[in-house]
Amino acid sequence: MAETDFKLRLDPDQDADQIRAALMTVCDSDQFANADRLRSFLTYVVEEALAGRAAQILGKTIAQDVYLRDMTTASSQDNLVRVDAGRLRRKLTDYYESDGADDAVRIHMDSGGYAPWFEDRARSAISAVSEVPDGPANTQRRWRIALMLSGVLGAVLVVSWFAIYPGDPVETTSTRNTEMRALASKSTATVQAENYCNAARGFLFPIANLANQKLASDIFREAIKTDPNYYCGYAGRAHSLSTTSLLLPPGEAKTALLSEAADMARKAVDLAPLSGWSQSALAWSNYAQGNSETALEQSAIAVDLAPTDGNVLDFRAVTLLVLGQFQEAYDISHPDRLREKGSHRFAHRNINAVASFHLGKYQEAIDSLNYATENGDPVSELTLVFKAASYQGLGDTRSAQENLNKLQKSWPDFRLNLVLSAFYADPAFAQLVLKNLAAAGWQANE
Repeated sequence: MAETDFKLRLDPDQDADQIRAALMTVCDSDQFANADRLRSFLTYVVEEALAGRAAQILGKTIAQDVYLRDMTTASSQDNLVRVDAGRLRRKLTDYYESDGADDAVRIHMDSGGYAPWFEDRARSAISAVSEVPDGPANTQRRWRIALMLSGVLGAVLVVSWFAIYPGDPVETTSTRNTEMRALASKSTATVQAENYCNAARGFLFPIANLANQKLASDIFREAIKTDPNYYCGYAGRAHSLSTTSLLLPPGEAKTALLSEAADMARKAVDLAPLSGWSQSALAWSNYAQGNSETALEQSAIAVDLAPTDGNVLDFRAVTLLVLGQFQEAYDISHPDRLREKGSHRFAHRNINAVASFHLGKYQEAIDSLNYATENGDPVSELTLVFKAASYQGLGDTRSAQENLNKLQKSWPDFRLNLVLSAFYADPAFAQLVLKNLAAAGWQANE
């Protein structure tokens, strides 16, 4: 099968945030550092595509809107645009063959036109999984691709993509403005670093999606570059790197990520020891390293310092969940708990659903998952897994099988065992899920 057969496209309407983040990463790269006109060219065509005007992108409109040239001389300007388009394509190729080799999203502008399209490289890799030949040499690659299929944290197990739940308390505008004015008194760079961090926090969930974690890490890295003396980028990057390390098999790559995540967390705490977000980073880094008791203690400190930061609460709930403290995870993730800081893209309803399952509150788990889905969460593999397991817990095998059939149809290569084992501290927690699914007729896809 040809390589291009694996290239799956993002939808500009639904994936605008990912695409803009990818654009920002490209424009900030070394390859485009001294190419102001090409950055403007690329930004223009991407924004036009996001606005639904891709078909209207012509050489003469670029000449007018980007180069501010008179439309009456458009024919002569077309040559300039074509030359720059060629340069832009080469720059993009250079970037994606070097610094951008691991980017989750790739921007394409094919020859013969100026309209860009956007490749979801994580899903493209997933589509290629069946083409990876069996054998020991490909075990690690299959393992990583399979994990990318999860879409959500094996312990959180069903979390939203940029979900903003109606009715959830949010941070007031006046509070936000006061905080930004306070940061501005430090420096303008600090304000921009905070803006990066707020955007990146929303990409930490779905948490078992490697593409998400890469995107979050890149944006947090921009926050660090913008203000190296501000804690938020270090704390955020510690979270994303720790999660990524959990998704990898043992080896040098995993060890390197764990080390960098620990360094990032310590730097965050050094800069802001009283920040709940810093302490949360240290806690999650410790869990990734296998220091469970320390992780529990530090995540509790994080919540004490930031009791209404939704992202801090989510990582505390995740830590409790993966360690089997389901009642406390249920309590701290309950929708009635006040959340008014953070990215406002919280995973608590899905965490609460998984905790409900483990507490035997099967109908409550189903209701929570249905609510999340109906209010904007994308359906993931594990949404279906936990709905199926909960239905089976109620004795409704038919509904359980319906969800498993949907899972098999949409994600036939899904490796649930690998995802669960990557996060749950005790194999018995995963076995409860698998037992219910097996009773409904599901067979593990190793």
